[in-house]
Amino acid sequence: MKKHLLFILFAVLSGIPSFAQKTDLKGTVTGLAGSTKLVLAEAVGSKLVLRDTLSVTPDGQYKTTLNTVRPTLFILQPTMAKAPQVHLMAQPGDRSLELNLAYEPQYNFLAVTSSKGSRNMAVYQRFNSALHASLPDFARINAEYEQPTTTEQRKQELSRESQTVQLNQKKAVKAALTEYSDCVMSAFLVTYFDNDFAIYSDLYEKIVNDLGTKYADNQFVANIAQRVASSLKEGSMAPEIEMRDTEGNIRKLSDLRGKVVLIDFWASWCGPCRAELPNVVRLYKKYHEQGFEIYSVSLDKDRNAWLQAIQNTGQEWPNHVSDLQGWTSSGGKTYGVSSIPYTVLVDRRGRVIAKKLRGEELATKLSEIFGN
Repeated sequence: MKKHLLFILFAVLSGIPSFAQKTDLKGTVTGLAGSTKLVLAEAVGSKLVLRDTLSVTPDGQYKTTLNTVRPTLFILQPTMAKAPQVHLMAQPGDRSLELNLAYEPQYNFLAVTSSKGSRNMAVYQRFNSALHASLPDFARINAEYEQPTTTEQRKQELSRESQTVQLNQKKAVKAALTEYSDCVMSAFLVTYFDNDFAIYSDLYEKIVNDLGTKYADNQFVANIAQRVASSLKEGSMAPEIEMRDTEGNIRKLSDLRGKVVLIDFWASWCGPCRAELPNVVRLYKKYHEQGFEIYSVSLDKDRNAWLQAIQNTGQEWPNHVSDLQGWTSSGGKTYGVSSIPYTVLVDRRGRVIAKKLRGEELATKLSEIFGN
């Protein structure tokens, strides 16, 4: 999740408007030391304002009262070093919320075991569960990766396995936010995908469409609405990419102006990319003479692997570029890419025609442009 979600706690007290509505919050928490309390803070702009410090009974129960005049984000956090957080949202009309928690010291994670009284909390529980389910796999992978006896080949296998675990985590989060896209909490949680915005922009758009009219003044809804409005859309100018090719020479995307260009983000180690390349090669051969070009941006780190993959897959076009920085590739960052294969089709004027085209969808679109 992006850094702006990791709020800094400010011990500031402020008054609650007299017209605020009250919501009873109660629940249980297990796994904490007997003297540990829970801090309750409210998100106010980019800061957190302390609202209460909750005692936990010997049998793990806590309770307090929330005061809201609009959908409001709170955090609960144990009073301990490097304490994990859980987020909760209350809004007028929520009479009672129940949030049951379990602290797991081996992961320093606060798991939501159950929640009642709010769809906002139902989606947060799903989100929290998706993160929690991945923890054992990440821990196992990281432990083996750090072993001095782990070979480089095995490290590469573990890296790919980690990517699979993360992808499954993202699928679970996306499913939850899609189902609860009418909840303001989803407008907060969708920022989990900010580094993958180009891939998940449709989810942002759905949440904005479902919430934008009723909650236009909500800070989280407004933030993602602005992000959607400024995103790369059909008809917008494709951002410039300026990177070095296989010979070390600078190649600019804009140098291909006047051609229909497929920007193809890929890597030698990406199985789905390699599986799609025969289709891309076929389409290049079919339409190149009519003005079709491919601008391939590799997210490799190994130069030899990159060059060998170009040769082995028959990518005969000259526009291959990479800064060999992997996921931090300057070209990938410009387009918000964190999952590949990812493509952007650009017209002769340098404007975006479509995104994420593969297989038959790409073939159909090129047929529409060039004819059969």
